[in-house]
Amino acid sequence: MAQRGKAARDSIARRRVGLALALVGLPVLAGCKVVPLAVDRAARERLAGAFDPGRYVDALWDAQAAPYWTKIAAPLPELAAAIDQDLDAAGARNGRRAGDGSPWTFVAKGRGVVAGIDTTARAGRVIVAMPAARGQARDVQIQVGPVVSGSTLRDSLPFVTFNDFSNQIAYAEVGGAMSRRAVVQARPVAQGLKVGDPVAFVGAFALSKADDPIVLTPVRLERAPAER
Repeated sequence: MAQRGKAARDSIARRRVGLALALVGLPVLAGCKVVPLAVDRAARERLAGAFDPGRYVDALWDAQAAPYWTKIAAPLPELAAAIDQDLDAAGARNGRRAGDGSPWTFVAKGRGVVAGIDTTARAGRVIVAMPAARGQARDVQIQVGPVVSGSTLRDSLPFVTFNDFSNQIAYAEVGGAMSRRAVVQARPVAQGLKVGDPVAFVGAFALSKADDPIVLTPVRLERAPAER
């Protein structure tokens, strides 16, 4: 009887110790950053030197990049009005710089009317007339490729920086891969548009001067329902 009682007490003690250890571990687990497996795999390949920029971008796009762009996109008419007043103030509030001396990069969303289309040129663009928020209205040039200038999508992401990569080439390749991913989605939509069509978009653009044209690389472009 005494032995059975001792065994029971030992079993209870072991369960209590196990529970205590589990509870101690909970804050540690709660503080961990959950990284999607595909993103983690791409990061490991990058560090190992077997880097595939297309695969890296595909892993990052839906898991982190697209939700981020959707969350921070500012209405373009209001953003353009703020830029006209003070580019640096608008950049500090709504934009980011990839490095010292780099242009301000902004993520914007908007709705307008197609004023012009050129999908035959290598650097194809859709010109969208935007309503004015304050002051003069500004058109936006949406890049639909196949050639896209700049790396505004990459530069708009605070979690993709030069220090993440082994060299400048890999960093540049990621910018190109993001632009290609954007074109794959946007170009078929652009080819079905005509002047006068209403469109909605989300994308990124960079400005060095307030009066530079807004040339936006889209992460979403769609024909919008006509307003009534």
